[in-house]
Amino acid sequence: MLNPPPFLPTKQRIRQAFDQAATTYDAAADVQREVSDRLAAHLIQIGGNLNPKAILDAGGGTGYGARQLQRRWPQAELTVVDFAPRMLDAARAQLEAALLICADIESLPIAGQSCDLYWSSLAWQWNDPQRCLAEARRVLKPGGALAVATLGADNFPELRHAFATLDDYHHVLTMPAPEYLLAICQDSDWEVWRWDRQPVRRYFPDLRTLLRSVKAVGAREVEQRRPTPLSRSAWQALIARYEALREPDGLPLTYDAVWLIAIRP
Repeated sequence: MLNPPPFLPTKQRIRQAFDQAATTYDAAADVQREVSDRLAAHLIQIGGNLNPKAILDAGGGTGYGARQLQRRWPQAELTVVDFAPRMLDAARAQLEAALLICADIESLPIAGQSCDLYWSSLAWQWNDPQRCLAEARRVLKPGGALAVATLGADNFPELRHAFATLDDYHHVLTMPAPEYLLAICQDSDWEVWRWDRQPVRRYFPDLRTLLRSVKAVGAREVEQRRPTPLSRSAWQALIARYEALREPDGLPLTYDAVWLIAIRP
């Protein structure tokens, strides 16, 4: 078993970040939609015979994944859990016939062995994956399916590079290595159907636009905040370091995406 991550961000900061991003999230979340689409494609490709009667979307945000699930299995009972109230408000406006619950996915207010499918797209990285997996196992029926998309440890390497020499603050969330998630899944006898790790990259015309995009989806720095804004000289140095990474399509920003589909023992 790999050692667990040494530090997890405070839930209060994460909740605040996503509450503040609720009104801008859908317009900026093209990476999040791509990751969710790939998770759905993996699930349909290898689990085409699945016919869940009860589905849980853990960390459902504004409901994009939940709408995919409703289109695929319109007769299933769908429960969406998220701990950012304003994200759930946005989901409520777009979902029909779904139960929405504001709660922490590390401690789900869901009865044991009550779900046939546990779905979570880009939520586990804000939590302890071992606790999330334990909760998924608790709420799933034996033989139930787990479909998770999360982020690996090599997330936003360009931002880490740009900030590396400017200060000692954490400007990118520290996340556990994805091998940690795979290890705890295998050690607890899940049947792994799919494990995939691929970079998802976007390009931006300038650094300000890039940072606004990160903030708009709630993925801004949540571990440690600078007490004061960057000075003009520090900002110029930051731009220069990031500009050194420019490619023909613009300034790159890379998400380290991970997809996992497994069956509960």
